Amino acid sequence: MSVRLKGTASVVHIRWIPRYTGLERFLHWVHTGSFIPLAFTGLILFSPFLQFGAGCVGVRSLRIMHRVAAVVFGATPIVYGLVQPRRLLMHLSEFFTFCRYDIEWLKAAVPYYLLGRHTAMPPQPRFNTGERMNALVMIVGTAGFGISGLGMWFGKGILPANLFLALLIIHDLAFIVTFAMFIVHFYLAVIHPMMWQSLVSMRFGYVSESYAREHHARWYYGRERAIRLWEQRTTKGGESEG
Repeated sequence: MSVRLKGTASVVHIRWIPRYTGLERFLHWVHTGSFIPLAFTGLILFSPFLQFGAGCVGVRSLRIMHRVAAVVFGATPIVYGLVQPRRLLMHLSEFFTFCRYDIEWLKAAVPYYLLGRHTAMPPQPRFNTGERMNALVMIVGTAGFGISGLGMWFGKGILPANLFLALLIIHDLAFIVTFAMFIVHFYLAVIHPMMWQSLVSMRFGYVSESYAREHHARWYYGRERAIRLWEQRTTKGGESEG
């Protein structure tokens, strides 16, 4: 793709690299679209003050909405696994793989993303450290939602009171953790000015070559070359600062 700068003869050439399949993008938005009503209906259902404001009929309707959203939310990763099992396994393998460069990424994330200090970031695979942490929270949270939610849905009046209370606590904790991570994810993907291509990639499936090199070097170059280039860059930076 070539773009001519307005008012000049300069032309910028942009190479776009595929990152997500059409199914991945579709299911991502379905998952997000089900999580939002799931979170807000759940917040009302577990808040006596908000339940009082909603009224009896409103609460019954909210319970139905909550359960419908829960089914869609839980079914989304299952559908992905059935249709594209190899890609799901590939992503899961990456989500659970961490190394010392992830610690370096966490150290550099705050000054890089919040303070605008655009220093060299440690090489990252297709999903950077923050994205993998978000994925792990959602995986564990979804499991917590599923186990506790099904238990409360079908076990009310059957399960012992203490077990039902434990399921309720697990459900609430899963909500707190996943909703907090959702807010961080939303800020970085939608609001943060440096990360606009993350949103573009989830809409169109592509990121620019420059974005891939900067934010996902291990995916773009390969692990060994990406690490070698980063170590060379940081060594030169340290020598120039000294």
